[in-house]
Amino acid sequence: MPWQYYRWYHGDWRSETQTVVSLLGFMHWLETGSLLMHTQTEERLGLNTSEFGLDIEDYLIGICFISNELPRYVVNQVTAGDYDCPRKVLKFLTDLHAAFRMLNLRNDLLRKKFDGMKYDLHRVEEVYYDVKIRGLTANGDSTRDLGIQGQS
Repeated sequence: MPWQYYRWYHGDWRSETQTVVSLLGFMHWLETGSLLMHTQTEERLGLNTSEFGLDIEDYLIGICFISNELPRYVVNQVTAGDYDCPRKVLKFLTDLHAAFRMLNLRNDLLRKKFDGMKYDLHRVEEVYYDVKIRGLTANGDSTRDLGIQGQS
């Protein structure tokens, strides 16, 4: 029975599940620029929610892992000459962080991963502002596009 798997084996595969969710989510973001939803992740994993689904906490932690990769991605893209990348990533991370802030998280691993997201967001902001100060952004680029006001 599916519930027995969860009861006995969920802990054995939890880390791997979170990593797979993170990879699927990052690939989806690279392709579309949007967040991979829980139901989409289940579909990609071939899970039937009526019998066996993706644990919501594993999904959320996997999504948090995406934010760990984005600062490195931004630095690599800027080094390669894509000066618009920091704006796109900053917009995505700002929205993601705002969505997580609406959750009432316990003091557990998910909360720690969410708390780490603000540092990833800060690193992307630093790259964005550095590119902007150097005049490498496209004309008309504005911090108002990102919902950022009064930050420097």
